[in-house]
Amino acid sequence: MATASEKLRNDMQRALSNVHAELERIEILAAALDALSGPVPDYEPSFHHLNLRELDRFELGETSMPER
Repeated sequence: MATASEKLRNDMQRALSNVHAELERIEILAAALDALSGPVPDYEPSFHHLNLRELDRFELGETSMPER
């Protein structure tokens, strides 16, 4: 049977372990908040998947179907 001081020591150790886990969680959330609080950087791809000169106007984004 555990003595009162052993029980108290175990409870304190468990509480400190929980505090440590919560502090790690807060640190991760703070880093995420910092990363997401800035403006979204401009995206400039280094290569292009499509050659836009070979697409017709419908494929470039016009909403009406081309007449064929």
